[in-house]
Amino acid sequence: MKAIRIIDPIYWLLRLILRNFINAELTKVEKRFVQNNIDKHRGVIWVNIIVSVFVFLGLSNTPEDTISLVITSLIAPVMVMGAAWFAISFGGIPQKLINIAMSVTFWMFTAFVVSLSAMFIAVGFVTNPYLWPALIIIYLGALFSCIMYDTSDGLKAGLDETQLKHSRAALAYYEKEGIRPEDE
Repeated sequence: MKAIRIIDPIYWLLRLILRNFINAELTKVEKRFVQNNIDKHRGVIWVNIIVSVFVFLGLSNTPEDTISLVITSLIAPVMVMGAAWFAISFGGIPQKLINIAMSVTFWMFTAFVVSLSAMFIAVGFVTNPYLWPALIIIYLGALFSCIMYDTSDGLKAGLDETQLKHSRAALAYYEKEGIRPEDE
C-alpha cells in the first residue's frame, strides 16, 4: 500500500490539499488519522474517476432533454448525501469506533462525490463551453473543501465523549461545593 502511494497522483494531490494539516503540529494519533483520511479519500477519488468515465460515455450520445432529466434526478442524491455527510460529526463518535466512522464516511462521501460528479458531467453536456471554467472552479472548490472539512472534523473524534465526561465531573464538583450554576 505504501509503495503504491509514491506513484499515485491522487495521493500527492491529497497531500497538497491537506498540506496545512500535514504541516501542523499534530500528535502522532492525529497525524495517523490524517494519513488514514488521505487513504480514505484516495479510494473515493479513484472510484469517482472510474465511474465518471462511464457517466461521460453513457451521456455522450444522449439527447439534451434526457440529460436534463438526469440532472434533475441527481439533485436529490447530491442534496441528501451531502447534507447527511455534513451532519455526521466525528466529534460524536467515541474514539474506539473511529474505524466504523471512517467506513461510514467513506461510503457517504463516495455517494455524494459520484452523484455530484455525474451532475457536473451532465451539466457540461448541456451548457455553453464558456461556462466550463466556472463549473470546474465550483466543482473543485466543493471537492477540496469537503476533503478539508472531513479531515478537520475527524480530528475531533471522541470530543463529545470527553466533553460529557468533563461536564459530569464539573457538575459533581459544583454539587459537592454547593454551587448552583443555574443561579449564577
